Formats: sequence, C-alpha cells, structure tokens
Amino acid sequence: MAMLVLSAGIGALAWTQARHLADGRDSAARSMAVLLTEDLADRMLFNRSATASGDYQLAWGERPASADCRSGPCPGSTLARADLSAWRDALAQALPGSDAHVFAAAGSGRQMGIAIAWRSGSTSALPPPTGFDCPAQRNCHVTYVPF
Repeated sequence: MAMLVLSAGIGALAWTQARHLADGRDSAARSMAVLLTEDLADRMLFNRSATASGDYQLAWGERPASADCRSGPCPGSTLARADLSAWRDALAQALPGSDAHVFAAAGSGRQMGIAIAWRSGSTSALPPPTGFDCPAQRNCHVTYVPF
C-alpha cells in the first residue's frame, strides 16, 4: 500500500514539473512576441507615411522580398518592405514555426494591428484576443499601433 501511495505522489510531482516547463516555454514565447511586436511598431512609427499608405500590411504566411536600404536611401514603401523582411527573419529565429499578420484595424483609419501566432507548448491554446481570428491550435499576441 505504501508503494502505491509513493508511486502516485511521484507521478503527481512529475506531472507538475512537466506542466511548469510547458508554462515556462509559453511565457517565454509570449514575452518574445511582445518584444517583436514592439520592434515592428517602432519601425512603423518611424516610417509613418508608409504606415498610413498600408505598406506595412502583411498577410499570414507572406514573406516579403528583402530590400537593401543600408547602401543608400530608400523611399518609404521600400523601407517598409525592408523592415518587414528583416522583422520576419527575426521572428523566424526567435519563434520557430510562428507566423505574423499586420493589418489595418477595423473602424480606424489611423491604427494598425500586429499579430504573432505561435505553437503552444501546452495542451490547449489560450483563447484568441477579442475580435481577432487566431490560426487554429496557436496562441496569438496582438498589438495595435496608432500612427
């Protein structure tokens, strides 16, 4: 009987430890998503005219072509594509298997949304932010940027 109780206790401890590890990975992924959305928001605010023109919009799964804006000046739309390309590369390195969507916020002509979706380490993903469609079986972080 003592062995049965001991086995159950050890099993419960192992399950708790595994749960904490998965939650830690999810917290780290969410923190990285917050940092990456802030990075793109700063780029968008620096290039307001391209943001207002919709040049920063990005569909789920879209990979913008890179542009070289280091060797010389770039117009706003080219800088936006260069920013998105570099940002998508950083996203792929920081959160493998993740995806992103940059969109004009509904009902506001002066606001953009930045969404990052990643696979959750837990058994169930968090509910998507209100009014936003997150890809299935993914966690999402959404930030809105007024410009």
